[in-house]
Amino acid sequence: MRAKIKMSTAGTLIRSSNTSGFTLMELTVVIVIISILLLFSFPVLMDIKLFSDPGGQTGDMVRLINDLKKRAVEKNLDFLMHLDTSSGLVWVTDETMNNEQKRTAKQNSTRLSNSITVLDVETPGVMAASSREYEISFKKSGYSDFALIHILENKKNLTLKIEPFLPQVQLLDKHIHFENCI
Repeated sequence: MRAKIKMSTAGTLIRSSNTSGFTLMELTVVIVIISILLLFSFPVLMDIKLFSDPGGQTGDMVRLINDLKKRAVEKNLDFLMHLDTSSGLVWVTDETMNNEQKRTAKQNSTRLSNSITVLDVETPGVMAASSREYEISFKKSGYSDFALIHILENKKNLTLKIEPFLPQVQLLDKHIHFENCI
């Protein structure tokens, strides 16, 4: 606020003020706009995990699983994510692929780095596979298999919790099992 002070002929001070600032209405509009921007950016911020390296292999697996859930509905296709724990390979197939295309997808699979080890995949009612190759399905109807992927990353136990009807995978900073989920 800037005020000019003048002297009157009687010797008293006269203040004339030129006020500058924002009105209550202007401040309210700015707060509403910022609130709307935060509302729309909140889902993006929920993907950030504080205890995992977002550029690391676990972050890549989280993004792959979330992408498969979305892509299955958008493309109206059933997808399978394959995890081979003995070789550390991950690859994706869909229902339109023939056997040759599935073999090619496996040959072009991604190898996990040495800093991450997928220990096992736990699904309800399925005994541990002897081949150590697991499949998690993502359906075009919007649901997926319920699965717990147990990971060891840089000597830290992590679990990726995939729930059938939730759109995002949960990254937990410990190993959990199905008896802990119920």
